[in-house]
Amino acid sequence: MTRTARAGGLILSESRILRLFSFFLFYVGQGLPVGITVVAMPAWMAANGVTDAQVGQLVAWAYFAWTYKFIVAALMDRFTYLPMGRRRIWLIAAQFLMAGGFVIAAIIDPGPTDYTLLVAVTMIVMTGAATQDVAVDGLAVDLLPEKEQGMASSFMFGAQAFGMATAGAAAGAGLQFLGAQATFFLFISVLMIPTIYAIVMRERPGERRFPWSEGEASPAAKGEYVPRYFGWDGQLMITLRSIFKGASLWLILSQSLGRIAGGIMTPMIPILGTSFVMLSTAEYTSTMGTIDLTVSFVCLGVGSWLTLKLGAQRATVLVFASYAALMLVILFGQQFWKDFPIFLVILFCWSLLTLLSSICSNPLRMQLSDKRVGATQFTIYNSLANLPVALGAWLLGWLGGSENLAATVGTAAGLFILSAFGFALLRMPGSQTAQSGDSIPEALGGEVPARVD
Repeated sequence: MTRTARAGGLILSESRILRLFSFFLFYVGQGLPVGITVVAMPAWMAANGVTDAQVGQLVAWAYFAWTYKFIVAALMDRFTYLPMGRRRIWLIAAQFLMAGGFVIAAIIDPGPTDYTLLVAVTMIVMTGAATQDVAVDGLAVDLLPEKEQGMASSFMFGAQAFGMATAGAAAGAGLQFLGAQATFFLFISVLMIPTIYAIVMRERPGERRFPWSEGEASPAAKGEYVPRYFGWDGQLMITLRSIFKGASLWLILSQSLGRIAGGIMTPMIPILGTSFVMLSTAEYTSTMGTIDLTVSFVCLGVGSWLTLKLGAQRATVLVFASYAALMLVILFGQQFWKDFPIFLVILFCWSLLTLLSSICSNPLRMQLSDKRVGATQFTIYNSLANLPVALGAWLLGWLGGSENLAATVGTAAGLFILSAFGFALLRMPGSQTAQSGDSIPEALGGEVPARVD
């Protein structure tokens, strides 16, 4: 046994608590750029006279950076440094890319009407966040036993919401009172915390902490590694066989319907706050940040309870049906939610459902992913979930946005209803006894995906 293997400490595969903490920390780091680009920047722009269409397009670009991360995932599954683990070298690089993006943003110092510059900054920072997401999700598929998936999903997305909330509130106030340069500089040091943690942790016993340390690739990492793209047992065919099964395709369709609706409403919510309720940038972002922060902690328990009590599939159906109900409240209750206290309830429900939709559906994607190509397949699911969000954000201007509330919110409501029906009809392969105690019928495709446990 090597000196590295005896050293112990901060090894994810050896500790359930450490796994949950690690996923929490990395998703906090991932939520920081999301909070700035999806929460603070749109409100900052909207409050300074930027058109609804450009606000929606900035959000679309932010999500677009997450739609091509499957390319990174394929590279990550194929090219890595196994003595340091399957994912960690990519995780470290992604953390530095995000920090570098904030450095560039601080140097450029864009204003609220500098649309092109804001898009460029958004793409750099969000590409780093998306790459980090691929690495962390790959770790989850590699290391999480099925019984931990629901709870880990709650920790992951609760942490992301916490990062988004704190970043959105702090960045909103910073952009209004300090300016872009000071605001972006402040976030660089914060991002170094998960960066340093990624450097010192390890995935499995016996692996190297640094390239020059003692250690070797673990047998588990070697067994899950596929060293080629092509051929019947190559990454491409393994991924395609798993993706093009009936349950997998139905999941993609169901989540896409709901995500288009979410894309319509993500930029619409701050527009409602600043244009209808007449909140300033700082007022909206601090309010939303407080709500998101509260919801992030609430969902650590609520998300875990829902997936354990109902199972991931039933919980997902309930969430998207609730989304549709909220849209109807917005559509027909405008005379009420223009009052700030009622609007707070709308914001709380929106934040809660947004987080629960990810928490409850995430285990479904994990269970359908083959561990040999875990980063690639899981990322394809997530990329295909983010592309509809970008589409929905682009549709905001076409539907009329705040000038045609009935068409905009009504379309979102209809899509949420269709998504709920889609998840209700989804037939997952295998068993989910760890989540709901019920057996699940065979997939529509009739074949259970290959899994390496």
